[in-house]
Amino acid sequence: MTTKRISSNATLQALSPQDKEYLIPDKKIEGLNIRVRPTGTMTWVFRFQVGKKHEKISMGRYDKSRPETGMTLEQARKEAGRFRSWLENNKNPKQELLREHREQEEAKTFDNAFVSFDEKQLSKQLRGSQARAIYLRDIKPYLGNIKLADLRMNDLNKVFDAKVDKNGRRMAGAIGVCHKIINQVIKHALALNMIDTHPAPLLRARDVGGGTKITRRNLSFSELKILLTSLPSWRTDATNIRLLNFLLGCGQRISAVLEMRWSEIDFDKQLWLLPASSEDRHTKSQDSRQVPLSDYLVKQLLEQRESVPGHWKLVWPQVGLDKVQEPSAIRSHIKRNLPSNLEHFSPHDLRRTFISRCSEMGLDIVTIEKTVGHQLPGMLRVYNHHDYLNEQLSVLQAWGEKLETLMIENVVPLSPQKLA
Repeated sequence: MTTKRISSNATLQALSPQDKEYLIPDKKIEGLNIRVRPTGTMTWVFRFQVGKKHEKISMGRYDKSRPETGMTLEQARKEAGRFRSWLENNKNPKQELLREHREQEEAKTFDNAFVSFDEKQLSKQLRGSQARAIYLRDIKPYLGNIKLADLRMNDLNKVFDAKVDKNGRRMAGAIGVCHKIINQVIKHALALNMIDTHPAPLLRARDVGGGTKITRRNLSFSELKILLTSLPSWRTDATNIRLLNFLLGCGQRISAVLEMRWSEIDFDKQLWLLPASSEDRHTKSQDSRQVPLSDYLVKQLLEQRESVPGHWKLVWPQVGLDKVQEPSAIRSHIKRNLPSNLEHFSPHDLRRTFISRCSEMGLDIVTIEKTVGHQLPGMLRVYNHHDYLNEQLSVLQAWGEKLETLMIENVVPLSPQKLA
């Protein structure tokens, strides 16, 4: 080797790999070297002696083709200068680096852990933006600046205690979501050794007022008749009445229906192409699927087509705006117009009603499950790849015809036993 010392970036660029790895010392900082391997990999190394013991610290790579992506000569000299200063003050650079790393880890905050969790996991999830927004709004103001090492149960309680409605009642759903995000961040921090222990490892959402009450609410045929015959008199826009009819008639999730686009509908084939879940389409499925449209559903859609501007994208938009309605708005319409002789129900209860009443009608349960987009159980999911489109249409058609009869006030709904 003709090169004796590293004097500039040009010296580094002139280095080439040899049959054996070799070290070239820096001209400015004693102990700093560049190591060149036969593969061409170049690594900064700081070599020093403490007493009679020789030690070294690997500092980082130097990239000849793109120096700015690795450790540059200037950066290596600055870091090696710190090591040199420690040696001159009778301190071991390796031990000092460990101390610094330990202090940095202890100084990391809950927000640091969330940023890492967001980068490595949340950003890859279909609905990561929702969790991110909840964190920024409901969690970061209380936990963001707290050091992970200092995180305690009373800190977590500040988040949960803040989720109350205007009457002071704890908001179970909001608390449950916050609990889930907090737990995910803490588990991520544990996995990366950013924190030694979970401050509340046994804490469940319901322990702090979270979690949603499991409901089996579904409307009987008699209740459906009360609902369907009262709908025309509801004090709400006609679009919302058609929307409720459509929700009841299709059995799909309210988020999928509210985000429904005209471009997804094929009137000729009577099909709705329900796309895979994404940031703006919350269909809760990794795959797209086809939903047959019964005559009942097509009727609702054709009437709706006449009531919204032709250039609008959404089928069930907000009144006067081509923007997605919130499920909470539909819940409000129901609450405000609910007949006195009908127990309260949510939009999701209409999906449960679809499954329950279609089953009560004796329709095929496997087809019903396929219609609403549920995964088939066990080995059926593995081996049965039939799309059941014709069978689904038969179910939806029979259900739509049943709803049409229930809309007529003087027709008394008969139980399946009486029908038999």
